[in-house]
Formats: sequence, C-alpha cells, structure tokens
Amino acid sequence: MVTRAKTLYRFSDYFRLNKPQSQLDFVDIPLETDIELYVDPYALHISPVDWLRVCGDLVVNYFQLLLTALKEQDREKAMMLLSNLREPNETRLGQSKSSPQGRGWGRKQALQLYQTLSKSKAVGSGRLKDLSDFEMLMPGIGSDKISDLTINVIRGELVAYTQEQCDLHNVPMENVPAGTYWNPEDERWEAHYADLPTYEGRGLILVPKVAVRRKLVADYMEFYTHHVLPFLEAEHIRAGDSLVHLLKNGEPKVYKEDLKAKYKVSKEFLYSFTEKNGRVLDKYKDSLPAKAANAIDDESIEGRQTKGRDIDRSLTVEALKAISPGIADATAYQNFIIGAFTELFYPALTRPTKEQRVDEGRKRLDIFFYNSATTGFFSRLVNAHGYHAPYVTVECKNYSSDPKNNELDQLIGRLNRKRGFVGILACRTVEDKPLMLKRCRDVVNNNDKQLVLVLDDGDILAMLGFAAKHERAKIDELLEDRLKDVLT
Repeated sequence: MVTRAKTLYRFSDYFRLNKPQSQLDFVDIPLETDIELYVDPYALHISPVDWLRVCGDLVVNYFQLLLTALKEQDREKAMMLLSNLREPNETRLGQSKSSPQGRGWGRKQALQLYQTLSKSKAVGSGRLKDLSDFEMLMPGIGSDKISDLTINVIRGELVAYTQEQCDLHNVPMENVPAGTYWNPEDERWEAHYADLPTYEGRGLILVPKVAVRRKLVADYMEFYTHHVLPFLEAEHIRAGDSLVHLLKNGEPKVYKEDLKAKYKVSKEFLYSFTEKNGRVLDKYKDSLPAKAANAIDDESIEGRQTKGRDIDRSLTVEALKAISPGIADATAYQNFIIGAFTELFYPALTRPTKEQRVDEGRKRLDIFFYNSATTGFFSRLVNAHGYHAPYVTVECKNYSSDPKNNELDQLIGRLNRKRGFVGILACRTVEDKPLMLKRCRDVVNNNDKQLVLVLDDGDILAMLGFAAKHERAKIDELLEDRLKDVLT
C-alpha cells in the first residue's frame, strides 16, 4: 500500500518512479485535477500502431451501431449504447481544474444526447460517417465529450496497458472496480473488476502518450477558418457582390471580418454549409491523416500540466554515469535503458515491456518495444532494408568488459517471426570495436533476415546530447551509421 504524500501530485511522484515525463510511455497524470489532453478516435483509427488501431476499430464498431439504432429509431438499443458513457475520471484527462470530475455524459445527459441525436438532421442525412464528424457538425459535443466516449469504449484495452506499465515500473495494484467495457462481439457493456494502481482507494487508468492530443485532429474552428471562409470568399468574388472590395492594384478582395459577420460560426451553420458544399468537408478530411500522424511531444504534455516541469536531459546523462557496471546494478541499468530509449526513440518505439515471458516461460526478454515508426530509422529498417520488425528486442548487459559471442547468441535466439528479427544489445563499453563489429556482421552473414546492433555508453550519451539540442535527426544518423557499418 502506497502512503500518500500531500506534496506529491503526479502519478510518477506518488509511486516514486523517479522518471520524468520524457522517460515514460504514458501521460504522467496529475492526481488532484485533470490535464487538458484528449484521446482522439480518428487518430486511433488510422494509427500505424497495431493495438491503437484495434482501439480505433472498437470505436468505429460502437459508433456504427449507434448510428444504425438512431436511424432505425430503436430507442431501447440507442439508450443501451449511450447509458454507460460515464465520466472516466480514472484517466485524469479532461478539463476539471480542481478535483477530477470530468465533463462526460452521465445518465441524464445520455437521455438528452439521445433526444438531440434522434432529432438531428445530420444523423438522418447520413452526413455523420465517423465520430470525428460529431466534433464538426453536432452542437454541444466537443473534444471533452468525444474523448470521454472514446475512453469508455476502449477502457478494456487501456486497463491492459495500465497493468503492463505497472509491471514494467513495479507499481503496486489492487483489485478494484474498473468500470464497464465495451464487448463488440456481444454488442453490450460489461462490468469488470481489475488489478489497477489506486489513489485514495480508487483505480487509476494510464493512457499512452501516442494516443493523446492537445486537441482533436478534426476541429470545427479550423474547418471554418481555413476551408469554409476561403470557399465563401471565392464564391463572393465570383459573384462580384457587395462584400467585394477592390484593392489599389485592382485585385478583388473580401475581408474575413465581413465574412465572419455574415456567416457566424456555429455547428448548425457548418452542417447547413456542408449539405450544400459537401466536397469542402471532404477536402478538409483528406488533410487529416497527415495531422493525425503527429504524435504529441513531452514539452506539449508538460505545457498542459498545472505546474509544468523542464525536461532536463542532463539528468539522464548523470543517471547513467551514476550506475556502476556489474551484477549489483544490473536492474538499475535495465531500468535506465527503458527510460533512456523511451526518451530517445518515442514515438518510433512505444509500449516497452520488461522481461516478457516467451516460449512458454523458458526464456525472458530483457525489454521489447513496439515498433510504431512511420518515419525515421526504425521505419527505414522495415521499408528500406526489408527487416521484419513489428517489435524491437533489447538486451541489457551491465558488464565492465565487452559482451561476447554468448551474449549475442542469447539475443539472436530470442528473435523470431512473431517478435521480429531486429535486436539491440545495450552495454556499458566496447573496447574491441573491430571484433564487436565482426560479430554483428557474422549475424547478418549467417542469416540475412536477422540484425543485431550494439549501443554502448558512448552511443547513448551522444544521442542524449543530440536530444538535448533538439537535433533528433542526428540520432537517426548515428543509428544509420551503426547499421551501415554492420551491412558493409
């Protein structure tokens, strides 16, 4: 049982993780209030990360059922679907400024929402095609409610993620009510208990950084400002009406202030506009995948905290220097690598898991990361170099001397089709670099599907230096150099 310390107010403080936000895969949530971040269902649905895309598919499944029930005027089913969309206070995401209360849909609000939706022209017309259209076209439904709905639907996946991260960081858990999960096979809500970290007797649910945004990808104000108004400006210029002014050079101009006065922004107006000019909305939505691909960075998360903290990578450097090589500090070194690799490689490598049991428990991986990369080195490993790498396996060797063939063989033995064929051996020092390079080349020569890269303290300190200077391209360059050395 963790003893509460009133001066500590974040998850990492309360559970004494001794890691900054940059070394955590999840949002380091405050415990006494909310942090204004949102889970975006659209970003989930098109995510390159397999398990996040599964979450997005759960939301799509739920939303399509809801739309069908509304169109068929099946009140009983629609109310069943809406009845369990309670405030997900466990995640601490939202807009509350004091104690976490959420601004989601309670039972009374669910009835009000049903009445709104059942009368909505947008629902009846078929214009609502996915949950992002709620943000665009439905009055009274904004980022907070859409995020709340999404969290409720994917709650089961987030609980599993939370348990995984607690195992990773040795956070104690208790069996507590975990809310209702959406069961897509039986198309119903199911109440569950689960092992969760707790604060003041209530469970907490962690959300991965890669799943959150400062605002939803689909934004009605952005649509209005950058797509609707320019379209209307062109229409007025074509018509040559009273809103058009001629500049000194004879160029026609319509001032945005005049357009905003004539076409006041509201979701009712945007719905009416898209009914007549649906291609403008379609063009806007075509631009969304590129926006959705931009994962939030640690500085942006800190900017949303009540008391943001500086991200000081010099502390990471000092932490590595404080770990002595040898068996006594092997666990400390492993924990350091988990944080350092998250800091260096997020969002390319995500969801680290420590000592994952494999091969029916006969072997244990030190660490493995999901390969979530869409650009950069870890993406090129797959798309340019042809390596099968859904995960990247990491072995940590806190030795005072060079790792030998046995250590490389141990890592190679853990690479397979399911886990992927790319491994990284993290170690303290490589004195005989030519011999280590030969060993890595031998791996490729013996089986060109497999790849092992060796990174020592010098490499890791160099990459941390690049990160501190916001020169992340140089991190990729260093990794490319190590790869080139092995492949040539």
